[in-house]
Amino acid sequence: MVAPAQGAFDSFVIIRDEHGNQRSHGTLGRFASHNAATNFAVVWAIASLDGDTVPRAPFQVV
Repeated sequence: MVAPAQGAFDSFVIIRDEHGNQRSHGTLGRFASHNAATNFAVVWAIASLDGDTVPRAPFQVV
C-alpha cells in the first residue's frame, strides 16, 4: 500500500496467508514517487516471506 504524505509517499505492507490471517507492517519508508514506494513494498514483502533480511528504505520516517 502507498499513501501520500507531506509531498512524498509512505509505503506499507499487509501480508495475508492462505488461511486469511493478515499481518500488517507500518510505515516502511518515505519515497519521492508513488512508483518507488510501491516497488519497495513489493521487494520488502518478498524478502519477508522468503525469510531473507528485509531491505531498509533510503529514508526513515521519524
